[in-house]
Amino acid sequence: MRFRRNVKIFPTVRRRAVVSLPAIGTFLFVMFAMPSASHSQTKPASIHEITPFLGMYAPDRFETSVAIGVRYYYQIDKRYSVGGIVGFARAKQDFLRNTNGLNLLPGSNQVFYHGARATYAFLNGKVEPYGLAHLGLTRLYDENSFTFGWGIGTKVRLNPNVVLRYEFLNYIFSSGRDNNTWTNKNIEVSLGLGYSL
Repeated sequence: MRFRRNVKIFPTVRRRAVVSLPAIGTFLFVMFAMPSASHSQTKPASIHEITPFLGMYAPDRFETSVAIGVRYYYQIDKRYSVGGIVGFARAKQDFLRNTNGLNLLPGSNQVFYHGARATYAFLNGKVEPYGLAHLGLTRLYDENSFTFGWGIGTKVRLNPNVVLRYEFLNYIFSSGRDNNTWTNKNIEVSLGLGYSL
């Protein structure tokens, strides 16, 4: 009888060993698959975005005008993005000319500015406030100037492919030559509608 009890024990031990193999497999799957799944969740829903914008451009020492242009964003992850901007505005002197009878600077009053930018989102969700930095060039009265800037903005997701952005940016650069030089602190306030590619 003892021999028979021992014979009955061996199949039970084998079943337990067989059951433990799927348990080990499940444990290994959870250990390795879950981190990769959580990492994939950090990827943004859309990577490329094109945003035409319309706003106000307030050049230092000159008259405020309308600003138009387009921005490009490449979303690295949910916090960081990089991209570029091309914008057009004007820096008229009509008011100064009419009041003082002076023409401060010769040349075209068209402003052309472009450059690279980087953004950092403070919060993630449907509404995302962010800070941004800018490096580029500004052409003002036939003079190209190295420009840096900083600002803040907010991205509001309207649907998976469309976002609304509004930004406040301060462009800083030097103009003039020799003793007649000054630092511009031109302000841009804009509203844009972004489309995911």
